[in-house]
This record gives sequence, C-alpha cells and structure tokens, in this order.
Amino acid sequence: MLCSSSTGWGAPTRIESLTYFLEIAQAGSFSLAARRLYVSQQGLSKSIQALERELGTTLFERTGKRVRLTEAGRDLAPLARACIESQKNLLDGMRKHVGAVGPAKTVRLTAMPFVASGMFSFMKDRLDAYDLRNVALVERGFPEILADLAREDAGSATLAMVVVSAMMRETLAQNPAVTFAPLFESRLMLMGTKRLISPKRQRISVDEVVRLPLAYYSEPVLESVIADTFADKPFENIIMHTSNIEMMNEYVETGQAVTFSDTFSAYLLGSENNELLFMPIEGAASFSVGFAHRADPPLDNHLAAYAERFRSCIGTTCKSYLAKTPAI
Repeated sequence: MLCSSSTGWGAPTRIESLTYFLEIAQAGSFSLAARRLYVSQQGLSKSIQALERELGTTLFERTGKRVRLTEAGRDLAPLARACIESQKNLLDGMRKHVGAVGPAKTVRLTAMPFVASGMFSFMKDRLDAYDLRNVALVERGFPEILADLAREDAGSATLAMVVVSAMMRETLAQNPAVTFAPLFESRLMLMGTKRLISPKRQRISVDEVVRLPLAYYSEPVLESVIADTFADKPFENIIMHTSNIEMMNEYVETGQAVTFSDTFSAYLLGSENNELLFMPIEGAASFSVGFAHRADPPLDNHLAAYAERFRSCIGTTCKSYLAKTPAI
C-alpha cells in the first residue's frame, strides 16, 4: 500500500518504509529493529536509503551501532505516524465493501505459535509473492491441534501448520487418523555476537554452550528440542528465560547473552546480518515443519491448493536450503 506524497519529490512513500523508519527510531538500532520486524538488516537498510533518496534528506545520524534521528527525521516522525493511521482508516472504511466484489476465499489456518511468529514474519516477502499471507490465522498448541483433528466433525476443513520435534513426530506417525506432510527440516543452532561467539569457529560443543550466558525463548517446542540436545547438561548461566522477545533480543544484540536459533532461520536471516553469528551445535536435535490434517476425508480442494502453493513457495524460494537439508 502507498501513502501519496504531496511534496512532488517523486514516487509516493511506501507505508512499509515509514513503518520501518518509526521502528528504527524507537529501537535506536538497525539490527535491533530488524529483529523486531523479522526482516533482514540489509533489506531494512535498503528501504531507509530509498526513503532518504526520495525525500532528499538524511533521517538518521549513525554513530557505531546506534542511530538517532536528524532534525529532518524528528520532523518526519509525526507525519509518518499520521500517514500510517490514515491508511489504516482507509482500509477499515473500505472493508465493508470487500464482499461485494467477490474476493478470493480466505484460508482458515491453525498454526502453532512457534510457526506463526516465525514463518509468517521471517518469510513475509516470499509468502506475499505467493499470496499465502491472506489467512485467518488461529494459534493453537500441539495437543489442541491433535484434539481438533481427532474430532469427528472436523471433516476436511481443518488444516494445521505444525513444528514437531522427533518425539512429537513419532506421535503423529502412530496416529492413523492424521496425515503429516513435512515442508522442511531445521536444526537447533546458537546465535549471538562476536563478543561471545568466535567467528573463526566451525561449531560449538554442548559443554561449551551450557557455560555461556544464555537468554532464550519460553516455548514448548523449543523446550523439547533443547531437552533432546542437552539431555544431561544443565545450563550454568541462564540470564533470561522468557516470552518477552524484545527484551531477550536486546540482551543478545548487546552481547550480554547468546540465544537459540535454527538452521532455517539462519538461512533466511544470517547471511544478511553482519552483527549476529549463527553457530552449529555439535549433536543438536532437529525438528520438522509441515502441514497436518485428517487422513479421511481428504482435505477440501481450497485448503489442498493452499498447502500445495505453500510447498511450491518453499521449494522455489528456499531451493538451496532444501538441497542441503531436505525434508524427511
């Protein structure tokens, strides 16, 4: 969506660029803003550079890793907020007319929080290109999803995106009523800055990880994968174990702690972020991401088409990753 510029300075300003601008202003850091927005730091920088070229002025003063608004940036901030709010009002005002033009049917997708916060944010641009984010997304835990699929009245209209550890996958395999179609595999990794992780290393051992200052996300699937990797190795220096991603990211970005990531996230973000390092962990457990639905009756045509389009998106845009880490 666009917010037209009345300055006559060229192409209209993108709402997305203004959103990025405000997030950087609040975070005081391009890298921290990129983490909060689930976009690459390189893409974020390019968006702001394009905005600065369009407006003909510099918006941020850069001092090392931190940034602050210039005078022009301070003047833009309230205008950007007003533009974003105007676009929201425009969309809200037109939403009542959408049904009159026969829109495409919206997919109702159940997803585990681990997937919903990752896939639909980290892969935003890729999914948008395949019209895969036009979904009514409902977050449910793994047990709740299994219960939904077990209901006799679930029929063919329940499609769930799940992330499963090895043990959870065995549970699915033993349930003849449920079909699980994996999209890709990923493996636990360590993430942090050069302050705590040496870029010269190829991998890190479990014994080394447990001694590092650690801040990590509180989430059942991640807990399961961590338990598989660090079976008899208790962490010695837990700085934070939380669902507050913003605070956790701040600790990691400033080099006060390391955290856990995975090979798929590293593939999407790691090569474009020069400040964060992704380090393989020796003997790390893996997990699968894919679709789950009832085996009988077959998935309805609309949901089946969505699942196939999602598979095509992953297969095309993540081809190099799948070549190294194919789905089992």
